[in-house]
Amino acid sequence: MAGRVIPTLPTAGGDLIPLDNELSDTLSFLNVLSANEFEGEQIDPAIALKTESDFYKGTPPKWMNFHLADEWAATPTGEEKAVDVMKRDGYERLRELVKLYRKGSWSVYTIKLLHHPGSGGTTLAMQVLWELRKELRCAVLIDPFFDKKDIVKEAQKDSVFDVKTVAKHVVDLFVAGDREKQNTVLLLQDNEHLRDPLQDCLVREITEQKLAATFPVVIILQCIRSAFIIDEDENEKIRSEADVILKSNLTHKEKTSLVSLGKQISRRHGEKMESFHSLNIMQHDFHEEYTRRILHFEGGNEITKYLQQNKASRITKLFAFLALVSSYVPGSYLLQSQCDAFLSHQDPFDGNLSFEKLMKPFSGLIVTFSRGEQEDKRVRLAHPVLAHQCVRMLADVGVARSSATLDYLQYLCRQEIQPSLLLFFKDMLTKRETTSMGQEMFSRLILDIEKHEGIPQCANVLKTAAETFKHDPFYPQALARFYYLKMSDFIRAEIWAEKAKMRVPTNSFIADTLGQVHKNHLYKEFSGKTGEKNGARDILFWAEKAIKAFKQEEELAEIESMNHTESDNPTKMSHTFNNRGIFGYLQVANIVYDSLTNLNQKWRKILTHEISTEQLSPLFEDRKLTKYNTFIKSLRVEVEKKYYGFFESYLTYSEPRNWKDQTPHFQQEIVDCFCKYTSAPSLKDDLPMNSLKEKMASTFPGLSSLSRNTSESELSKITKLWEIIHLRNHDDISTACNYILANIILKCGPGESLEHTTLTQLKALLLKFMENENPKGWMPEFYLLVLLLFWPEQTKEQDTTKDIDLNKYVDCMKQAFDNKYKKYLQSRELVPLFYLGKGAGLKRLVHKSYIDAICVQLQSRNLRRRHQTSVSAEIRDSCIRDHLLRVNGVVKEHKAFACMAGKKVELHPQKQASVWRDGIISFYLGFNICGPMAFDVKYIQDKDANVSRANQHAIPRKEGKHEGTPKTCTTCDNVKDFTRWHPVAPVITNAEGVTTHRHTTTKGCHECQLSGLRWKCASNVVLNYHFRNWEPYCAFLGAMQYTQGGPLLDITVELGELEEVHLPHFACLGNDLPFKDGMRILHVEDSGMSVEKLHEVTRFHAKILKPTFSPKGVLLRSGFPLKVHCDLMVYLLKTEHLSLRTYLFPSDPSLVEAVEKQERSFGFSRILVPRPERSLKMKSWFRLRTTCQASIDPEKIKLRYNNTTPSFFRVLVENSNADFGMELICGNETSWKADIRKAEIKDTISSKSTLPLPVVLPEGFIEKHRTEFIQTVRNGVSIADDLLSQRFIIREAYSKVKAQNTTENQMRELMDEVIGKGTKLQNAFLKALIKHNPSLIEDMINSSSS
Repeated sequence: MAGRVIPTLPTAGGDLIPLDNELSDTLSFLNVLSANEFEGEQIDPAIALKTESDFYKGTPPKWMNFHLADEWAATPTGEEKAVDVMKRDGYERLRELVKLYRKGSWSVYTIKLLHHPGSGGTTLAMQVLWELRKELRCAVLIDPFFDKKDIVKEAQKDSVFDVKTVAKHVVDLFVAGDREKQNTVLLLQDNEHLRDPLQDCLVREITEQKLAATFPVVIILQCIRSAFIIDEDENEKIRSEADVILKSNLTHKEKTSLVSLGKQISRRHGEKMESFHSLNIMQHDFHEEYTRRILHFEGGNEITKYLQQNKASRITKLFAFLALVSSYVPGSYLLQSQCDAFLSHQDPFDGNLSFEKLMKPFSGLIVTFSRGEQEDKRVRLAHPVLAHQCVRMLADVGVARSSATLDYLQYLCRQEIQPSLLLFFKDMLTKRETTSMGQEMFSRLILDIEKHEGIPQCANVLKTAAETFKHDPFYPQALARFYYLKMSDFIRAEIWAEKAKMRVPTNSFIADTLGQVHKNHLYKEFSGKTGEKNGARDILFWAEKAIKAFKQEEELAEIESMNHTESDNPTKMSHTFNNRGIFGYLQVANIVYDSLTNLNQKWRKILTHEISTEQLSPLFEDRKLTKYNTFIKSLRVEVEKKYYGFFESYLTYSEPRNWKDQTPHFQQEIVDCFCKYTSAPSLKDDLPMNSLKEKMASTFPGLSSLSRNTSESELSKITKLWEIIHLRNHDDISTACNYILANIILKCGPGESLEHTTLTQLKALLLKFMENENPKGWMPEFYLLVLLLFWPEQTKEQDTTKDIDLNKYVDCMKQAFDNKYKKYLQSRELVPLFYLGKGAGLKRLVHKSYIDAICVQLQSRNLRRRHQTSVSAEIRDSCIRDHLLRVNGVVKEHKAFACMAGKKVELHPQKQASVWRDGIISFYLGFNICGPMAFDVKYIQDKDANVSRANQHAIPRKEGKHEGTPKTCTTCDNVKDFTRWHPVAPVITNAEGVTTHRHTTTKGCHECQLSGLRWKCASNVVLNYHFRNWEPYCAFLGAMQYTQGGPLLDITVELGELEEVHLPHFACLGNDLPFKDGMRILHVEDSGMSVEKLHEVTRFHAKILKPTFSPKGVLLRSGFPLKVHCDLMVYLLKTEHLSLRTYLFPSDPSLVEAVEKQERSFGFSRILVPRPERSLKMKSWFRLRTTCQASIDPEKIKLRYNNTTPSFFRVLVENSNADFGMELICGNETSWKADIRKAEIKDTISSKSTLPLPVVLPEGFIEKHRTEFIQTVRNGVSIADDLLSQRFIIREAYSKVKAQNTTENQMRELMDEVIGKGTKLQNAFLKALIKHNPSLIEDMINSSSS
């Protein structure tokens, strides 16, 4: 071959970029197919011919096969240089699916291709990758460590991919090039041993890296081999969910294509075509009769004769094992080096012969191939169908399946072994296939050995494997199962189950086997199949042993669930909570109940606690039964505990993601056992509760599970019973929740049900508990009710009951779910208990039973659901969209929010991959036990972007002067700022104690009125910020010899880019502008902290160009004399005496916010005083002096920066009926002075009792700010509503306000009605204004004082 050109990758825009070697070398788990693969290369004709012939003999396809096929298609007739590769009928379907998903909005898609072994599934998948290599970034998932050898005694664990690394490699391939050159990865996963959830891990990696694009990151093409493919008309619950199915039988079209292809191959390869087993088997439609003819033709008598004469030879043994593993483990192989080592023990003089010659007369049935040029060759039989026939042929001449397995196991005891062979062995001996009848009891090989050789040989093979792989628990586990299921040898079964436990003592799934041994022993005893009549004591003896084992398993499962963390490299097993111990307990209890009551019906009353266990001996005339008193008494208690404490919520709140993972009749067995033991009323419960237990409605999950068939009268009775219980225990939150839920289910039913509690009453009942300030004990069920009752209605702008912060309750619900249910349900699909419908009030809630009933009706009409799980969004939406309300929302930074009635609430998408790029979305909304969940998420075009803006809950604030940046300082008034900054007011929101300030600005230079933060942008920008505490970074700053120089701001830019950011600082520069050399910026990242230089220092700001965002703040070099701009704040409280608090601190809006919050909590009100007119020296001591009789504590304070709230003077004034002055003194100089007027004090005291105002309002305030009110307030009609309802204005005046066509005109009309109409009306106006605009008045006061 000529030298290769540089490999390239396609971009989404259709361009090509080079795939550099550095990136390629890091992608060790990916075999990347370049867009220009083989282009510019001259392929040696001999290599091309061998590549073709190897493929048609039976080796896996190579990219060169498809390149040669393209050459054939481009070659003029009569000049054939290559032959085509047949495309099976699934090709077009698979290709179109890829193209369809490429246009989708999800970040990750998975396409499943299910195929019979040897039917061409891998070839088909690779053909699609080859075809799309210039459109998508195509790669095949590989395991670089799969064939590395290890000592057998040490290599006992599965070779499981490091899925997190795989996900990182895929994302690296997606982002290769810059942002404009990204492109979707088409990933072929052709590896059955990848047991981790690759799609989940990819979604997590995409979220962590905050990727966003208009096309998917990856489309996974999952190739799955299976000997059993269930047809569409077979069992629905276990049918595969494959998108494309490929079987070992050809359509008429495929047969016609193969005839034409056969002619091409015959012309090019001549007589060699007879050895093309893979092609020939396909041409004969995979019929076994043809493979029998192959064996006859390939040597027939020669092979038979050789086998009869050389049964014990190494060649025969190796061929027998190759046939075995190729037949029973699709896609398996042996390494040629291992085969050579095996054969070298036979004849040392054959060392110079090639492997092909050594394997005569079987060479024609074997193929060798390698994945890479430098890798060890792999060996297998040419085709699985041929391997099946070889296994039968070997058995006919006396080389049995068991002996072939045992021979190789004995050899492996002394050898090195690659991880791949460990997996092939495990699959061959322990993997149980799923058929139309359910899961097989044992592996196909073990079942065939049983069929053809007998049960003892199966046990011998499994025992030898268990002794060979001394650390692997799965072989002794399979052997224990075989002993008790096939041989009823419970003694040996117990021994091997114990050995399996010893190998991994902490694995609950392995521990399950011992419980199953004892349970099956108990069942055999009970059924009488042992031929002995067994009494109650025998039953109880074996039951106690079984239950002890299951309890130990249950304890291990709890420990596993606690030890599991997201940072681990999880396997499917560690993700799944093992419920088999709890279920096994109930199965044993069920057997005990049936067996004992069959012996004597009196046992029913004992087991249900109608009769005390103290009556055991006299009742059954057997004193030895008293030994089991405690055990018998515990059965009902434990059954109820396991049902109410686990299974009821487990089955109600979740369902399996794949129904094949759940045992048939699983739920029915649980319910049957529970009903048997609780058939008699509990003596500890009263009549209403026992009635509810009979109706299976005594708990929150029980009520949630009530079916659609429950009549309205029955629901009404249940609700009445809960009302009785609630009235007796009105302070019990659990009882209240059940009572509320019963009402909701009754109300959202088909009838009217007018006689029961209204929505308003239910809200009031729930609010009583919501007002509790310590909700740590609340369960997810409580928060679910909060969401159901208080979820905003589409048509209502404001909840008239109470403004509920739903995000707070969503977060609390998630935390409560994590604490109570996550470890049990994390591997299952959470079931929505309610959906949001199109009605009003409680009628808009659609109970899950209603949706389930619709699905059942659709199934009865043969409208088959695509997925079995009832929460599958696609089919639910197509079937029931007429019953549900489609909700609008937004996606920001991979998080989804619902936007309804002015509220934005975070929720979970059913599929995280569906919300990965910012934008407007719509979806159906369900409520499960973890919180609100979005189904069928669809992105809405940008033309609807106003939806999100319209739904944001904003607090209008005026544009004008602000408190954040001091406007006067005589020390530095010579320093000028020549840039014109446009003041803007933030939209303020509060969540979880964090106050967030949001700005939406156009091109220009802007300054936040609150904090003084400045920014310059060349286009529209949306930014958020909140203040951070400096405390966590003080140690770092001290070590670096820096101190705080202003607020620490956590800034996030949601839209657009900033050219400059100017962070506020409080250092007074005066004439010392070079002071900037001592100023720096603290930059806080997840990886740590750093100190960065700044571009320029101005009078009040530090300038940064092209900023990146995370928490940032100005730093000042410590150890130097420093003057700072300061804030001075005075708060007062009047009790017997006048109490003042006077604060002095460097000008920092975050400290102003902290002080304000603290003082309001203590009932103090702020009285406005001027700031110091000049800067003050840090670390100086200051005294406070008053002109009246007052006590001042402390005597002096130091000016310094406090990380939370600054220190202050406490002043107690005995006589507040006179004006007095205050003076701040440093040394002998007065730094500040102000007068406090008695009128201001009086107004503050009186206003506190009448107006919820944060500060004293000066006389004429409304008149003075009339223009600002008109320009700023946007909810004048709401204020007028309040004034009208309190009869402060008449209907005619209200109508005038409402009739105005703009908000400014509405406020202008309202101000005309208020000004000059008396103090009471003005006070009412201010109250309403503050109610609807909480921070507006104070901002106006602060800006006036500035």
